[in-house]
This record gives sequence, structure tokens and C-alpha cells, in this order.
Amino acid sequence: MDENKKWMHKETERQRRQEMRKFCTTLRSLLPLEYIKGKRSTSDHVFEAMNYINHLQNKVKQLQAKRDELKVSNLTTICPENKNSIAHLPPFAIVHPFPGGLEIICSYSFTKYVFPLSKLLKMLLKEGLNVVSSTSIKRNGRFIHTIQSEVRVN
Repeated sequence: MDENKKWMHKETERQRRQEMRKFCTTLRSLLPLEYIKGKRSTSDHVFEAMNYINHLQNKVKQLQAKRDELKVSNLTTICPENKNSIAHLPPFAIVHPFPGGLEIICSYSFTKYVFPLSKLLKMLLKEGLNVVSSTSIKRNGRFIHTIQSEVRVN
């Protein structure tokens, strides 16, 4: 009975080590060379993976901030005579196609217009598009919604 228990424990541990080895190899293969160069131990690779993830998260935040800046600058170029306030513009939408879907930017002034975003979302679903992401910001008295959608795969 004890021999069988020992053997089961050994076998379970062997399988666990094999699985961990496979996961570590996969993790190493996903890291850029500069994050693993000269590193030998698994703990070094895990630490560098953490650094890489933090680097990517910071990059995403920077790109999101830059995107939001560009959206606002695009809106002010539409109405260059009054750069300080674009609140007086009527509601509008800009549609950008990209492979597999659409990006729609809607802008409106809440004080002057009511824009039913839910209707737009329902329309996208009706046309066979899934909403992948949606962001909303308020700038210069206007709401700006960015919706990314892709073709629904059944």
C-alpha cells in the first residue's frame, strides 16, 4: 500500500514538473530576446516576463492617451475658427473601415443634442457586427464615443 502511494506521488510530481517545464518554455518563447538574453533560470524568465508585461501595459496607456489627444485634435481641425470650443457643432459620426470591421467615432454636445448610442449599437448588431471595444470621453463640452466592431463569425 505504501509503495503504491509513493509511486503515485512520484508520478504526480513528475507530471507536474513536465507541465511546468512546458509552460516555462512557452513563456520563454513569447518574450522578446532582450528580455531573456543572458538569463538562465526559470525565476529570471518569470521576473523578465513580469517586466515585459509592465512595459506593455505602460505602452498601452501611452497609446490610449495619444489616441485620445488625436481624436480631440481631429475634431478641432473640423472647426478651426473656434479651437477652444467645439460644443456648437452638430452631432456627427466618422466611420473608418479596417480589415474585418469598422471603427466609428461619434461626437455630440449633450446640452444641445441627444444621441442615442444604444440605437447605433443595435444597428451594428443588426448588420452582423460585434462590438469589440467602446470608449467614451468628454472634451470641450462634447461627448466622443469610439466604437470598434468586427464582422460576426458564426
